[in-house]
Amino acid sequence: MSEQIHEQLGEIKGLLKGLNDKVDGLDSRLEKQDERLRLVEKRSITNSVITSGVISIGIAFVKDKIGV
Repeated sequence: MSEQIHEQLGEIKGLLKGLNDKVDGLDSRLEKQDERLRLVEKRSITNSVITSGVISIGIAFVKDKIGV
């Protein structure tokens, strides 16, 4: 009986180690995706600021030309 219990505990320990390794792999993939998302967010903000500045200058130019 004791031998059977030790064998089953060994299997459970192996399965838990495998699950732990998979979770560690998922954590690293998630971190990489977070970094990519942060980069996309920064670029989006930069593009928005530039675009709004260009539009503001364009509107001011048009207003100046039509005398408003």
